[in-house]
Amino acid sequence: MRAVLLVGLALSVAPCRAASEAEPGRVVPREILALYDGDLEPTADETRIHRFAELPLNHLGYTLAYRDIRRPLPSTTEIRRFAGVLTWFTTPPAARDAYLAWARSAVRTARRWVILGTTGASFWTDEAAAGDALLGEIGLRHRRRAVDLTLGTQLHSRDPALTAFEGAADAVLPPYEVTDAARPDLEPWLELILPQREGGGRSVAVAVSSRGGYAASGFAMVEDQGLGRARWLIDPFAFFARALRDGPVPAPDVTTLSGRRIYFSHVESEGLNHVVLSKDREQVLVAGLFLDQIVSAFPDLPVTFALTPGDLDAGIGGNETPRALVREIWSHPAVEPSVSSYTRPYAWRFFDSYSRAREEELVAAARPAGRFGLRRLTDLVSTNARTDRYVAKAREYPRNYLLTPFDLAQETRGAWAVADALAPPGKGVRLYQWTGDAQPSEEAIALTRGLSLHNINGGEARFDATYPSVAHLPPLARPVGEQRQVYAVSADDLPVRKAWRPAVAALKGLRTTLAATETPRRLKGFNLHYRLATVGNPEALSEIEHYLREAQGSALIPIRTGEYAALADDFPRVEIAVSGPRSWEVRRRGSIQTLRFDDADAIEADLAASEGVIGQSRHGGSLYLALDSAVEKVRVVLRGEGAAARPVGLSESRWRVSDLSRGGGGWRFAASGFGPGEFRWADVPPGHYAVTVRRDEAVLWSGTAEADALGRLAFTVPTVGLEPLRISVEGRLPEIGGSDERR
Repeated sequence: MRAVLLVGLALSVAPCRAASEAEPGRVVPREILALYDGDLEPTADETRIHRFAELPLNHLGYTLAYRDIRRPLPSTTEIRRFAGVLTWFTTPPAARDAYLAWARSAVRTARRWVILGTTGASFWTDEAAAGDALLGEIGLRHRRRAVDLTLGTQLHSRDPALTAFEGAADAVLPPYEVTDAARPDLEPWLELILPQREGGGRSVAVAVSSRGGYAASGFAMVEDQGLGRARWLIDPFAFFARALRDGPVPAPDVTTLSGRRIYFSHVESEGLNHVVLSKDREQVLVAGLFLDQIVSAFPDLPVTFALTPGDLDAGIGGNETPRALVREIWSHPAVEPSVSSYTRPYAWRFFDSYSRAREEELVAAARPAGRFGLRRLTDLVSTNARTDRYVAKAREYPRNYLLTPFDLAQETRGAWAVADALAPPGKGVRLYQWTGDAQPSEEAIALTRGLSLHNINGGEARFDATYPSVAHLPPLARPVGEQRQVYAVSADDLPVRKAWRPAVAALKGLRTTLAATETPRRLKGFNLHYRLATVGNPEALSEIEHYLREAQGSALIPIRTGEYAALADDFPRVEIAVSGPRSWEVRRRGSIQTLRFDDADAIEADLAASEGVIGQSRHGGSLYLALDSAVEKVRVVLRGEGAAARPVGLSESRWRVSDLSRGGGGWRFAASGFGPGEFRWADVPPGHYAVTVRRDEAVLWSGTAEADALGRLAFTVPTVGLEPLRISVEGRLPEIGGSDERR
């Protein structure tokens, strides 16, 4: 029997923030304590919290600190520093006594407590007191009843958008334990109407309160583990936002700069030695095709090209021939050099407990000896024949080049040293791109960090017809012990963990992912990620060229991949402190230059009262604030009744804008970027304006622009802006004026 979905009243208004929460000087907690059972989920990156919940939490501005409940947990006083505690147990942990004793006390001092799945306690044993304490703090009461045969259970939802986010629940509901409301501020999002044979009544399956949130097992998400797919039932963005905070709070944002969605592209050198036929039917190296058809053809779009030095090492099976091409590619102004290991590991975890003997066995199994010892004889006659046997023809081995034993120092420090020496002067290698399954060890990541390198790759972001859910988008980074591995924003053209598809299909599928991560909310930037080998496929090359033309003509801001990795690295470090009613001070933001308010239709920044806020723009119901990198401590003030007149503010730009000053009838700023300098400003007094572009004291370009009756002014600077320029916009009308000030 199909469950009946009943629509109830609209979601009630969230209670006001307590006075103590709005106390000036209070640092807004951004870190969530994520607890998991190491018996069932051995590492943090294998947990449901990481795979499914961390992405929406990152979007809301939160970072996660993972702790295995089998290990020592924070003291009940230390737990106060976290914004909340999150658990997602599918069954009570086997080793749970110490955890339950800790949780029973910790829940009273934690700011918020969010439970997905079970509490971790069995309510039919003496553990019930601990379970009662956890549920009770949120505002629920366990009734010591369970329904295993769910046929006839009906669903009562306050709003289907909140509890059928990516589709309705399955017709056959999972078993559930009966709970009901125990405090007046509890907001039941989903209630189960019990069948009469079970005694009738109602059970709360999803709820939020001022102390946290709860979603019973099977009512937060539906998983198909056989196909490796999942979809959310609850709206995770609304659920976590309501369960973890009240009222507006700015969130650091890594998807947007200068009011526009970011664009970046990165390429690995896998396929560097491949030879293909050109349009003229001549044999050319794929690297040469990449240089001509992509790098030179799209000089206004940055691309990051990562070298695996083993590709050039003839001693292990590489080829010296493309070396000059690599240097020429890297010398192009729009190309960022990077490095991606030395021997190109495909399965990084194979090397966590590396065995050279096992590796040799894999080679022998893949290349069986010929009759009468022919392989050995060939090896004696030709060293090249032996070398070729230790080069993967596909991803049949754990790495591409196996002639020499694996050496983690060579894969990191050694590879970087070779690449950095090959890079043009002034273009040092500052980014490491993980290869293959992109699951390096903590030690490997630490070695790249020791070289002051950013790192990226992995995650396999998919949001398409095969994986139609936010659940298949990775968060910002993979937790590996004390290290963080930054995930790529988009999947590359060769899947490792998700369903296989050819490179052309993968590139075509990217279009759906890009659209789904831009609307209804901007979850990811525009990332074009592929291997050099793919360029040799004419149909795939055509798809890549299509995306590049789209990036040229769209309202995007192109940046280097290393710049995105820096954004992801700096995201956890941002400190936000309350500075007054509806105002915040933002510190330690590093490269983060965008803040976002969600559900912001009634929210606007007061640029006159704020400091270091260049402008604001809207997308998908959110308000994006562009910050000034020249201002160390930013102060954000929301506009209230009776606020001063609106000063000029940036709406969007293709270039990064900084060091903004207003006054004297116009405004001045620094800017740099790729392609034409497109700028749109808001709240400009009507009239004509003179635009002048300088480098040092030399005037590079000048022109005019006119503000319309709505205060909008747009102009495009045709000058190359890879190096920062100074731009001034001066009013020609005498009545335009004001005091000189920097905001």
